[in-house]
Amino acid sequence: MPLFGKKKEPEVEQTSFEIFGGFTITKNATGYEIKWKNPIPSMITVSPEPVIDANVKTSQEGDTTRILSTECKLTITKKGGGTEAKISPLWSF
Repeated sequence: MPLFGKKKEPEVEQTSFEIFGGFTITKNATGYEIKWKNPIPSMITVSPEPVIDANVKTSQEGDTTRILSTECKLTITKKGGGTEAKISPLWSF
């Protein structure tokens, strides 16, 4: 039995970062850890594997993926208790 008003929609929070110089993605027990320096060292952990655009250059070494493209856009989306990441080129032509 509903009380008053509508049921609240889960909030979606989206943040974007422009990363210059590449970064790394490491798989660990809690998810995927993304580390970069721009200009200070930063780190975020996401639960599903980050989605990497086909135009972004990468290299794989075991559980570590290196993003070789020097200008990327990292978009973090928080919704429903999960954190998702999408990596795309900063400039798309």
